Amino acid sequence: MTVFIVFLFLAIYNAGCMTALQIQHYGIYPAVGREGFADYMKANNRAAALPTILPAMLLLFSTIALGIFPPAFVASQPVNVAFVLNVIAFTSTIKWQRKLQGEMAQSGYDDDKVRLLIRTNWIRTISHWLIAAIAIAILVRVMQAGIGTPA
Repeated sequence: MTVFIVFLFLAIYNAGCMTALQIQHYGIYPAVGREGFADYMKANNRAAALPTILPAMLLLFSTIALGIFPPAFVASQPVNVAFVLNVIAFTSTIKWQRKLQGEMAQSGYDDDKVRLLIRTNWIRTISHWLIAAIAIAILVRVMQAGIGTPA
């Protein structure tokens, strides 16, 4: 049960985090200014470890753990789908977001890179929304079935 609760928490947390990055954080990049943008990106990339990178990695690990040690109420199919969505988000991070943010930390602001970052980050955002939806659907099913309720 504990591994599911951790998975549920991290799924919801990461969905919210990605939504904030997508809609608010990346959207204000043009307002940062070109002159100090590279330094801003360096600071941004360093600051991302605790609020975004660590929870995303923990979500991936908790999904794997849920597949290995599933509670009786968790079917394998939703966990497998959540795992694939985690891999999609991770791949998007490596292929686009991490690369683009790293490049702009060196070269500074670039309109095309910011647009590509915002467009491709929808992959991560939607993946995390779907993982959260899977986690919530499992929880709702459990609550409706009364699994784990005292007799």
